[in-house]
Amino acid sequence: MSKSWTMRLAVLVVLLALAGAVALTIYTAKQADAYRLTMVRRTTDLEGLAAVRADLAAYEAAYSAFEECQSPAPPLAALIGGLLPAGQAPEMRELSEAGPSGWQRRRHELSFDQVPIADVITLAQAAEQPIRDAEGRERPGWRLVKCAIRPAPGQPGVGRVVLLMEALTRL
Repeated sequence: MSKSWTMRLAVLVVLLALAGAVALTIYTAKQADAYRLTMVRRTTDLEGLAAVRADLAAYEAAYSAFEECQSPAPPLAALIGGLLPAGQAPEMRELSEAGPSGWQRRRHELSFDQVPIADVITLAQAAEQPIRDAEGRERPGWRLVKCAIRPAPGQPGVGRVVLLMEALTRL
């Protein structure tokens, strides 16, 4: 072989190697982009799973608090009788529903007509106090779900109040 052919062959081999390196670089860049998208998706999934785990831990803690404390929520009628004068008794509507595994979601709609609004707010705060059993374990009491206040015209601090209270109890 002559020297010029050897030189041409060497240049051809170098050009082929260079083209192969460029092709490999482009392929690797595309693969890296695909891997980056996969990692972003997996990171998002893991963050979502961490949020679900945190929610589950909160629900399990709440469930164990309700499971451990055997004291039921106090009757609303007794709370109302102890905090409000006799003329301010509300109209009570039972909206309770049964839940799974022997639990019941007790819901009461209390409608007060022409009552001092501050007295009803005091009642709601007293109903939301935690409940303790004989061993000192605590669980939440009633929970105020909805409150609607319509002031009476010409009577400041007085009006119609509708409260929706709920509590979880074991049947």
